[in-house]
Amino acid sequence: MSYVWGKTAFRVLSSLVLLLALTCLGARPVFAAPDVTIKIDQVIILPSSSSVKLGAISEISGDPRYGMAVANISLTPHDEDGITKDLILDSIQTSGLQGITISLIMPGKINFSLEDPYSAEIRRQAGWPWKLKITSKDSIEGDMLEVARVKPGTEKASVKIRLKDGSVRYKRFDVNWIAPTFTAVSSLEYGDVLTLNDIDFKTCTCRREDIAGSPDEFLGKRLKCSLKPGEPIYARDVEPVYLVKKGDKVRFYSKSGAVTIEAIARALDSGALGQIIKVVNLDSRRVVLAKVVGDGVVVAKEGSS
Repeated sequence: MSYVWGKTAFRVLSSLVLLLALTCLGARPVFAAPDVTIKIDQVIILPSSSSVKLGAISEISGDPRYGMAVANISLTPHDEDGITKDLILDSIQTSGLQGITISLIMPGKINFSLEDPYSAEIRRQAGWPWKLKITSKDSIEGDMLEVARVKPGTEKASVKIRLKDGSVRYKRFDVNWIAPTFTAVSSLEYGDVLTLNDIDFKTCTCRREDIAGSPDEFLGKRLKCSLKPGEPIYARDVEPVYLVKKGDKVRFYSKSGAVTIEAIARALDSGALGQIIKVVNLDSRRVVLAKVVGDGVVVAKEGSS
């Protein structure tokens, strides 16, 4: 069954697949592609916390401008009912999101259970809000004592346990961290400057913890590595494109009343578009704060000239 939520309407219709969205500017075509697609897991493993993110119980894909906001929709499971269709629908409706079309695909019946103590402790230690799958490498069982230090992306974990005979052993696990994240649409090369057309959004396995919260963390920045299609893009994979570099001579503009004054200054910091840096005016020798507005061009910050 598929449900779709639009800008000004939320309709639930009995159909295998139906896309319907009304907008403030008029109706979209009935079969227009949704901005974001949510596919709810048939078997949901609930974290021990009081609330869970929508992205932790589903696969999410679609427009990178909206995907993470949808993934972060919070659900508060009922003690007895757990996760239900009504809870999911109500949470989406009351999330405050506007201006997007969501396709929601659910199984006929949702089964849920609480995660096991090992998963819960690994999740707690890592501060991980998304999907977590662990596979035991040992058959030993006992009372859990502590979990060896682990962080998101770590592929193996070990838990110290006390056996019934009083001896202490380590129980080993393979760990799979799965999260909604930004990915490469196509092959990207080292040095590419990213645009929105280069970025996709989907649920996939993550190897690092620095998952971006918005595509704005990538846009206009330069890749420090090459990426294959569908490969996650992490915050540490990009760096700013500096329009001004430390030590460069720059054109420096400042205002005095209704008059704009141009001078030559030297950059004391490197800066990307829109960043505030320090420059020294080579005429007055004054150090002032200025905003980078172009390649080798800065404008004095108000009140600092």
